[in-house]
Parts: sequence; structure tokens; C-alpha cells
Amino acid sequence: MKKKILFAFLVFFTQVTISQNLFFSKKNYSDSTLFEKNIHLLAQQVITKYQEANLSEYYDNLFRIQIIAKQYNVVENTLAKYSMIIFGDSVSNPLIGFPYKIYSRTMIQHPFTKDVFRKTFQPVFESAYKLMDDRNQIGLMSYYVNDLKKFKTDLDSFHLNTDSISVKSAVSLCRAYCSYIVYSSTQALATEIFAKIDEEKYIQDDSVLVRMPDGGSIALTIVRDKKTTSPQPVILMYNIYAGYDPIYCKEAVQKGYIGIVANTRGKRLSPEVIEPFEHDAADAYNIIDWISKQSWCNGKVGMYGGSYLGFSQWSAVKHLHPALKTIVPQVSVGVGIDYPAQNGVFMSYMLRWIHYVTNNKLTDETEFGDSKKWENTYIDWYKKGNSFRSLDTLEGRPNAIFQRWLKHPSYDTYWQNMTPQKEEFSKISIPILTTTGYYDDDQLGAMYYYNQYQKWNKSNNYYLLIGPYSHSGAQGYPSPELAGYKIDSVANISIQDIVFQWFNYTLKDSMLPEILKDKVNFEVMGANEWKHVPTLEKMHNDSLIFYLGNSFDGKNYSLLTSKPKIVTSITQKIDLKDRTEINIRKDDYAIAFPKIIDSILIPEKNKLVFISEPIDKPFAISGAFSASIIASINKKDMDIVIDLYEETSDGKFFALCENLQRASLAKDASKRQLLQPNTKETIELTNNFITSKQLKKGSRIIILVGVNKAPDWQINYGSGKDVSDETINDAGASLEVKWFNSSYIKLPILK
Repeated sequence: MKKKILFAFLVFFTQVTISQNLFFSKKNYSDSTLFEKNIHLLAQQVITKYQEANLSEYYDNLFRIQIIAKQYNVVENTLAKYSMIIFGDSVSNPLIGFPYKIYSRTMIQHPFTKDVFRKTFQPVFESAYKLMDDRNQIGLMSYYVNDLKKFKTDLDSFHLNTDSISVKSAVSLCRAYCSYIVYSSTQALATEIFAKIDEEKYIQDDSVLVRMPDGGSIALTIVRDKKTTSPQPVILMYNIYAGYDPIYCKEAVQKGYIGIVANTRGKRLSPEVIEPFEHDAADAYNIIDWISKQSWCNGKVGMYGGSYLGFSQWSAVKHLHPALKTIVPQVSVGVGIDYPAQNGVFMSYMLRWIHYVTNNKLTDETEFGDSKKWENTYIDWYKKGNSFRSLDTLEGRPNAIFQRWLKHPSYDTYWQNMTPQKEEFSKISIPILTTTGYYDDDQLGAMYYYNQYQKWNKSNNYYLLIGPYSHSGAQGYPSPELAGYKIDSVANISIQDIVFQWFNYTLKDSMLPEILKDKVNFEVMGANEWKHVPTLEKMHNDSLIFYLGNSFDGKNYSLLTSKPKIVTSITQKIDLKDRTEINIRKDDYAIAFPKIIDSILIPEKNKLVFISEPIDKPFAISGAFSASIIASINKKDMDIVIDLYEETSDGKFFALCENLQRASLAKDASKRQLLQPNTKETIELTNNFITSKQLKKGSRIIILVGVNKAPDWQINYGSGKDVSDETINDAGASLEVKWFNSSYIKLPILK
């Protein structure tokens, strides 16, 4: 569910290696004229002192500081070095730093007045723009849609009471001023140029309001090619994230289609209340019906999009309209399956996301982007031990949607009514392409729909593409480097290009995308190879079972390849009242793991570490593992965590997947079945993340097993009450888990 963030604006700060202070008079902060006169002098000092261990962050900061230092002639050289580190060459992405390049090229010509700046900027901008292909030209528009007030607020937040400033703070100040000065100078000018281009190319209408049979309404943005007069197929995005709709439409037009974005009920021009997920299935049919009857539509509609937009496509096929010919659900939210709860465990993030999409008719980028504020909110709730249901009140704004969702802690009819169920899957007669990633937060949702389709539908017209991608990468353009892992070269493909190749195949009778050589297409990390198989089960051709051995070396337990002859157990005690350890997921990364490859492994106190012997032959772990956990606890429930790693022979740890399951919902996601205290029970974990990674001889398998206790998720105290109502007062005695050595994890193996 994470929003797609433009790469150019990612801001990551790590420790600056130079800690000395620089002179910058405190008077500069209260006098804008003095500030503008002297900030470039500070930037010049920073350049001489600033060092950074992470070179991508260093160059990402340096070119901005150079702009403030008025060293415009070296900015593009620095950006080329930055691109070389990120992409492996200096020209991979012409969008990287584009607004800063154009500003610097303009300033090199010394425009001393606003009027001269305007006259200088326009030809510089247009010259660079014309060199771009259609995709980048359209993508560039989103680089000039910024909240200038926020840039000014960020800049004004710097108020120091001394005449010195640390290098780290000076870097932040220069970045803030750079964003403000570049965009306040160029955004309006670029917008004027885009408007002129649009007038020449497109027929646009962003004021369409389609009435629903129940009286509700849906706002549409429609873009058509001015040169095309005959009816065309339509590419539809059903989007709750209102705000960038014309850009998405124009990309479809550039690919030879009519582009339409329908905002979900209550968004943009729709006056209704915003209630995510609830109306989309019924509204989608009527939206497509309206589109199919327009003179410019040839009767064919295709849908695509990721995350919520993946969900909205599945909602659309609950009541399939004849004009809908294909869907491309990407990284799809499995509502009630993996969001707002994953395998029955509600996530703290849900409150942040609700505010993101409901605070206004578009999206609240400012509040959503305030990661520190939300992190502090979750930690505050965690430390106080209040009920999860009180999170919205503790944050300061009671929220009806948050409370409504908490009333449905299992996969009940509330969630089921939003997407196809059982026999409804059998009636889906159109071809489908799904894309997801091994590190996609919503992989479980994407695969839920895939598996339900395979269970109920016999048409076998479903294609899957999965690789080493994050939530954002699997719905557009994968990053060559993901959380410190440089993905295989064959995996560095344009998902977006494949999507439109698919539309050409399904809507224009063109060729099937070349990469889709079979129904399941997956990349084996480390092997630099795509595999193509007919079913998910064919991702592997063998399996490897590990039992939880109780042999302990003082730090780790053993993984055994044969079932122990004598049944014993490991006793783990977890004080659910203890809040001394705080492990919270940071927003600095697109996936759950801070690093995919790390030189250390520091498990949380609530997890046990099990390690195998080195493997004697290379093979790939390929597919989703299953686990049969035999345990006894002194309470009525627990939330089980199982993480999977590879330890390479050189001592590096490669993160493969992390998995979370409420024990009481493991047998039936729609009905909670509490555990019997102090009774041995078997808990089957079957809804786990897929991965595919080639392991070399000498690697070890590491499996972390434990119980969730983190601010990111609600805390299951095991009392048997609704977990959202439990507080730290329900913790009682420490949770005592006996993990029996007859428990096993079954890994899918590709030899």
C-alpha cells in the first residue's frame, strides 16, 4: 500500500562524517534578504567540509549544495556521478535531477531579472524536453507538481540561536533552500509550457461526473489524442489517489489508447463521503458501462494499476461488465487478507493511510510524508500499552473508518463483499496479468487472488510475473538496487512497457509480451535467469524439510534435516509488558528489511534463531515455504513470526522473506479459533511469501521463529478477547511458548 514516490525526491540522511560546526550568523534566519545574500557562502563552506560514506547520498546532496553555492557549471557532472552509482551509467534516466539541471543551465547564463530568467529558461527547458522519449516527457510533468508552501515551511523551520551550524544541519538547510529556490523559480514556467504542449496534443476533460444508480457519483479524467477520430480502446485506472490523473491518462494516449482515470467515490469532484474499498465493486460496473457507450470508445476497456488500484480491478470483476476485456492487477491489496491486517494482525500503518486518502479530496501528501510524526505516534501507543482501538484517539483524531475496520478482525462478509468469492472467480472469462515482487508488501494479496482464481476458474487464462521487486518496483520501473541488493541484470526490466505490450496483445490482437513464455514467469535471484513454468507448483521440483532442533550453542539453535526420535521442546518466555526494546519499521526503505544483504544479523529478543549445516550442493529456494508449528502456550493466542535468511559462505546474510500469522486464524481466516492453554497444538502456516534465490554450496539456511511484539502491529496479549480491545493490563504473566522439535518448515527447492 505504499504510495509511489518519485525517485528524484527521495531524501535519505545518514551520519555525516564531519561533525565540526560552520559559521552562519543567526541574523540570517530572521532576515530573508540577509539569508539570500549569505546562504551561498555557507554552501561553499559545506562543500569543503562535507563527507559521506554512502556515495549515492553524498552526490544526491552535493549537486544541491553546489546549486546553492552558485557552482552551476559542475552540477551536471555531479549528477552524472550520482547516476553512475545508481544505474551503472551516467545517462540511464534523463529525469534524474532534470529540474536542477535546467535551473543550473539557466543560471549559467546570468539572468539578473525574473523576466530575463523566464526568457532564458524556456528555450533551455524545451531543448532538453524534445530530446526525451514519450514516456519520460509524460513522467517529467509529475516533477513539476509540488507543494511550494511546504518547501517554504520546511525552509522556515530552520531557526538557530547561535552563529554556528553543524555540517549535517547545513546540508539539510541547503537541501531545503535548493528545493524552494529551484521550484519557486521554475514550476510555474514549466506548467505554462506543459499547458501549451497539452493544447497541441490532447483533448482533455477533467470535469466529468458520472452518476451511479444509487445517487452517488464518480469523477473521471479523460484524455484523447487530437489526431485520432475513430473509436479507440480505453485504458482505465480506478484510482483512490487523486491528483496526478492527467499524467496517467496521457501515458495511455501516447501508447495508442484513450486514457481514463476514475477516482473512487468521494474523491476529487464527487461530493460523497470517502469510504475506501466499500463501493468500488458496484461502482466499477457502472463506470465501465458509461465508458462503453461513448462514441469515442470501440467497446473495449482494459484496466491496470497497482496496490489499491490492483484491488479495484478485482472489485471490478466481481460483477464483470462485457466491455471489460482484460485486467492487469499489480501488487494488489488483498483487502481483509494482507491489508489492513496481514493474516489476521492489524497494522499500525492503516491509520496513517486512512488519513492519507480521506483528509481531503485528493491526497494529504504533507501529513503522509511526515514519517517521524507517525513513527512517534506508534511508539507512544506501544509504550503506553493502550488498546489498539485507542490508536486514533491517542493520535488526536478519532476515526470512524479505523474503528469500522477493527470491528471485522477476521475475513468476514464485510471484506468478502468487496471482491470475488468462490464461484464468482469461475465466471471471470477475460485474460489477466498480475505483477508482484518477492519484496512487495502486498504480495500475499496479489497471490491470494491468483490462488483463488486457480482454485475456482478452469479457463487457465492467467499470467503471473514475479521477480526481485518492491511494492513500487513491481508496478512500474524496478530500481536497479533494492535496499543494498543490486538486482540481477535480467530482472532490470520495465514493468510498465510489459503492461502496454499486454494491452496490445489483448485489445489490439498483437503479440504476447516476449517475457511471458508460460503462465508463471519468475526470476531466480543470484542465477540471473528467468524461469517459465505452467503453474506455481512448478516453481520447484523438490522440497527440503527442517525441524526445529533444540541443540543450542549459546546463541543459536540447530535446524535438523531428519525428524528427532525423541520429542522435546524449547521454552521461550516473552514479557509482553516489557517495552525496553522498540523495533519499528522505518520508512527509509521500500521493503520490510532495512537491508537485503547485511554483514550482521541482530534478531529481536522475541525471536529464536535456527541455523542449518552448510549445504553441500547448490540449489534454489523457489516458491513459498509452509510450516507446521507444534507448540504449547500458557495463553489463548499468539501472533507467530517466521523469517527466512540465507547466510552465505563469506558471512553475509541475505534476507528472503518475513511472515506473520495470528495462530487463532491459521485454520480459517474467517473464523477465530482460540488455542487451549498449556495444550500441544498444531498450527499450520500456509499463507507465506514467495521468493526465488539461488544458493551456493557452503551457504546456511537461517530461520527465525518467534512472536510479534512491535509498534508496527497490534499486540496480541493472548487473553482471548478481541485483540483490538486488549491492553497491557491483559498481559498478565509472561507468554510462555514451548516450541516442539517435531515442528518443521518445508522449503520449496529448485535443483
